[in-house]
Amino acid sequence: MHTELSRRKILSGLVVVGAGAAIAGWDPGARAWAAAPSSTPGLRQVPALDGTLLLPADASAFTEDFGHLFTRQPQAVLTPGSVNDIQKVVRYARNNRIPVAVNGQSGTGTEGRHSHSHYGQALVEGGIAIDLKPLSRIHGIAQGIADVDAGATWSTLALQALETGQAPPVYNDFAHLSIGGTLSVGGLGGTSQRYGSQADNVEWLQVVTGTGELVTCSRTNRRALFEAVLVGGGQYAVIVRAGIKLIPAQTTARSLEFTYTDRDAFLRDSLAVMRAGVVNDQNGYAEPKPGGGWTYRLALGIFYSAPAQPDVAAVQAVLSPQATAGPSADLPFRDWLLRFDPNWAALKAAGFWGSQKPWLMVFVGAEKTPAYLDTVLGELTATQMGPGPVRISPMDARSLTRPNFVLPKRRTNEFFEVSLIRIPAPNHPDVPGLLSQNRRFYDRAVSLGGKRYLVGSVPSLTRADWRAHYGSRWASLSDLKRHYDPAAILTPGQGIFG
Repeated sequence: MHTELSRRKILSGLVVVGAGAAIAGWDPGARAWAAAPSSTPGLRQVPALDGTLLLPADASAFTEDFGHLFTRQPQAVLTPGSVNDIQKVVRYARNNRIPVAVNGQSGTGTEGRHSHSHYGQALVEGGIAIDLKPLSRIHGIAQGIADVDAGATWSTLALQALETGQAPPVYNDFAHLSIGGTLSVGGLGGTSQRYGSQADNVEWLQVVTGTGELVTCSRTNRRALFEAVLVGGGQYAVIVRAGIKLIPAQTTARSLEFTYTDRDAFLRDSLAVMRAGVVNDQNGYAEPKPGGGWTYRLALGIFYSAPAQPDVAAVQAVLSPQATAGPSADLPFRDWLLRFDPNWAALKAAGFWGSQKPWLMVFVGAEKTPAYLDTVLGELTATQMGPGPVRISPMDARSLTRPNFVLPKRRTNEFFEVSLIRIPAPNHPDVPGLLSQNRRFYDRAVSLGGKRYLVGSVPSLTRADWRAHYGSRWASLSDLKRHYDPAAILTPGQGIFG
C-alpha cells in the first residue's frame, strides 16, 4: 500500500467527493451518486477504501485520450491505495451495473498524464475510471524476470532493469506507456520480429476479474483466464501486477538507416533483413515527399558490447543495390531506449501533441501487402498524415504466441504491420473524413485477409465485425466474458461485445 494514500481518512465509511463534499453511495433509481444517506431510500453504500473514489473538480485527464476524438465523462475516479480497493470497487460496480475502465495514465509528469488509447477504448461514460498510477511499484528484478505493478511504465522498468544488465525483450517507441495497458492490447516494438509482442513475454499475471475476484494466473494456472486477459482489450479482468521476462542487455546500439525510392525493393529488403536475423531492432517507414509520392526507409539497430563490434557487413550483404545508406550512430543502450523522446518533445513544442490523431494499425500477409499499399499510399496525402509516417514493418507469425493476437491470412509466416501514425495539424478541417478513410482502409485490409490491432481508430465497428475479427476464437471468448465479467461492466469503450 502506498503510504500517502493509506493516511487519508475515510469518515464513517463515506467516500470523499469534490471539494470537501462527501457521498454515501450509489442511488440505483437515479443511476447517480448520492450525498446524503438519510434522504435516499435504498442507497447502496460505497465500501471504505484505502484510497479515494472521487468526483474530481477537474476530470479532464479521464475524459479524453491520446487520440482526442472523444470526450466521455466518468462519474467517479478511483485512486486506489491498494489492490484490495480495486476488488471492492469492481465488486461494487458489478452489483450496481456501473461500467468500469482502467486508465493507465501514460506519459511523464512534464507532459501531463493521459490514456494512450486513440478511439475512446479506455474511457468510460457515466462509470468509474480507475487510475492505476498509484500502483506503479517495481517489486523486484531477478535474473530473467521482473515483478511489477501494472501502473508502472515500460521506461521505469527498462531503466531499472538496465542497472542489473537486463532489458525487456520488446520495447515501445513511446517509452512511457503503462505495462498493464500494453499487455491488454499486445505491445509491439522494433524487436517484435524476434520476440513477438510484450504480451508474449509475460510469465504470470495478477488480475481482478469482473466479479471482483483476485487471481494469479499463468500458462500452468488458470490458463484460460491468462490467455484471455493478454491482448484481451480489458474485457475479462483488470491487470494489477505481472511477471515480465527480461533478457541480457548489451551496452551499445548501432543505428543504421537505408532509404529507397523503389517500394518493391524496400519490401524485399525488409523481409530479407528479418529472415537473416542480422539486426536486433527493425522498423520500416513510408514518408510523403513534398511534391507527391513516397520515400521508404529502413531503420535498424544492432546491439553489442565492446570489445565486440556490430556486423554491419552482414546487413549490407542481404540488401539490394536500391538501398541507399543513410546516417549511422552508436548510442549507449539507455539512450537507445529513449531515442524517440526528442521526437515527442518536438511535436509538443509545435502544438501537435494535443491534436486529434486518427491512427490506424492493421496486419496484412506479406504477399498481399503490395496490393494493400496500392490502395493506402495511392490515396493518402501529406496533409492527411501531418508529420507522422506510415510504418511498414515485417513480422514473423511464429513469434506471436498469444491466441488473442489474431493473425492475418497468409501463405507463409510473414506479414506486415501497416500503421498510419496520423498526426494532422491542430484543427484539421476534416477529421471525420480521415475516420471514414480509416474505415475504408480497414475494410480493404479485411478483404485481403488482414486483421486490426486493438489500438487505433476504426469507426462503426459492429458485433459482426468483431466476430469476424476473432473468427474461431469468438465463441470461447464470449463464454469467458460471461464467466469472468457476467455484468459486462469492464472496458465498454472497446465495444467488442456490444
